[in-house]
Amino acid sequence: HKLTDEGLANLVEAEWTLTPVADRMGLRFDGPGAAWKQEQQPFGAGQDPSNITDAGYAVGSIQIPGGTQPIVLHCDAVSGGGYAQAATVISADMDLFARMSPGTKVRFVPVTMQEALDARAARAALLQRVWS
Repeated sequence: HKLTDEGLANLVEAEWTLTPVADRMGLRFDGPGAAWKQEQQPFGAGQDPSNITDAGYAVGSIQIPGGTQPIVLHCDAVSGGGYAQAATVISADMDLFARMSPGTKVRFVPVTMQEALDARAARAALLQRVWS
């Protein structure tokens, strides 16, 4: 994990506010920032500690370019690039992000894989009831 201990604590303990920079590609949040560890970068990664060699991005990936404002990648985001992903929003919560408006306050809460799978199953069951 490339975030500092303080950076990770900021990411998961602080309240973040959605900025007006939000669309189907991504949602940018304002808050205390989240510092990256200062390590020697691998070949081809660039100088900023939030840079990596190119990798694929999942929908919901959270990037924090330069350690300033987290960006949650949404359904029309790029599928890969050179920023590290600090975390990922679970799929069950992505529709909540799609409906947010600027000024919305959020907290990024760590969950286990089982909690994420349970939330996905609950969301699917809810949608099934709505569609029936």
